[in-house]
Amino acid sequence: MSSSATIDLQERVKRIEVTPSIPTILLPLMELLTAAPEDVDLEEVVRLVSLDSTISAQCLRVASSPLFGLSQAPNSVNAAVVALGIKRVESILLTCCIGQAFPVKNWLMEPGIFWGHSLGTAMVCRRFSGMLANSDGEKSYAAGLLHDIGFLVNCLIFPAEFGKAADLARQEGMSMEQAELATMGFTHCESGKALAQQWRLGDDVIAAIAHHHHTERAESAKSLVAIVHLSDLLCRMRGLGYGYNERMKVDMISDPAWKILVEEHEELADLDLVRFTFELDEAVDEIFELVKAVFGGHRPSG
Repeated sequence: MSSSATIDLQERVKRIEVTPSIPTILLPLMELLTAAPEDVDLEEVVRLVSLDSTISAQCLRVASSPLFGLSQAPNSVNAAVVALGIKRVESILLTCCIGQAFPVKNWLMEPGIFWGHSLGTAMVCRRFSGMLANSDGEKSYAAGLLHDIGFLVNCLIFPAEFGKAADLARQEGMSMEQAELATMGFTHCESGKALAQQWRLGDDVIAAIAHHHHTERAESAKSLVAIVHLSDLLCRMRGLGYGYNERMKVDMISDPAWKILVEEHEELADLDLVRFTFELDEAVDEIFELVKAVFGGHRPSG
């Protein structure tokens, strides 16, 4: 992508009209996500949730979902935060903020499918991170949840071009990234990076958004980028992709991202990657229950 095209993309992204809840809630939420659990202020979490009546209602609805098995549905934002736990509330808040930023009428893909993949990637990122010494599980979760926000940018400001890319991907069974490059000349990685910079997200998360398909291009946060890349692949392999069958051959062991992680984390040398992949099936139902609780709808096929 040329420098002039990059500048044009950044200018077009700046003109996206988003709801007030994005600058009000998203940035302080990201700060909370990167803080140590013992440093998170419960009252601040409640305040953030209470800033937006729609998000407050969603948190209360999610807390009342059978997914969490609470004996009594919470009747206040404070009760919901206590019942769900701070980190889970932060995750729900982040998801709702991004969802509110992009009107449903502009979607060119099924929202339930998009969020199923995004939440799935986030949850796998957190599990991967939990296996690694000195790895930040919540930052990994945030990076996984946000890694494909470029798709939403493309839906908003390049609807015709992105529509052609999505059709090509489904018809040919190719990855969305390959289809975008073939029809648009750039991908959701570039447009996602532009939006992430506009929202002033952390440099590590921006790197994951920009390079999760090509880890070798990352100059920083290489471990985080590798975690997001592998988690994205694993979800697509286990039916948590974009609602169609991708014709792809994946060799996780020889993937450059896996090599990055093994070089930086000796504890991965004994991990049975095949077994870990199959264990993801156990998390699939929980992922789609959470998608349903937050956004409604049903579990997508494909």
